[in-house]
Amino acid sequence: MNRAYYFLDTSALFKRYIPEAGTDKIDLLFEKDGLFLISNLTVIEMISNLKRLVDVDKKIDHAVFDAVKNEFFKDVADGTLKVEPVSSVNIITSVGLLSKTYISPIDSLQLAMALNLKEIYGDISFVCSDRKLCRMAIQEGITVLNLE
Repeated sequence: MNRAYYFLDTSALFKRYIPEAGTDKIDLLFEKDGLFLISNLTVIEMISNLKRLVDVDKKIDHAVFDAVKNEFFKDVADGTLKVEPVSSVNIITSVGLLSKTYISPIDSLQLAMALNLKEIYGDISFVCSDRKLCRMAIQEGITVLNLE
C-alpha cells in the first residue's frame, strides 16, 4: 500500500490537540500510514490560537496550554508532523491566489504550499476545516478532506 500525503491547515491540526467538532476525524486520520505536512506558519498559528484560549476565551489554563504546546512540539520533534518552510515560490503562488479572489494572507500561503507540495508528492490531500479555503482548494484541483 502506498503512503498517503496530507497537508494540514491550522484549522484542522488544532483539532488534534483541542477537542472540538472534527477531532474524531483527525484522530482517525493520524492512525493511517501517512506523511503529515504542515507549514512553519502553522507553528505560529497553533501557539497563537492556544494562547487565545488562555488569555482571551478563558477556556484553558496555563497548565493545559503548556501541556498541549509540549505535545504539539513532541509531534514535530519525533517526525509525526513534518514542517515545511514557506519559500519564495510559495509567496509567488500565494500572490496569484490573492489576485483571483479575496483570501487572508495566511490562508493564501497555506493553500499555495499545498499546491506546491502537490508538485513534489503527487497526490496530496489538503486537510482543512475552513469552508471557503476548502472550496478554493477544490477549485485549484487539490483533493480536500474537510473535517466538518
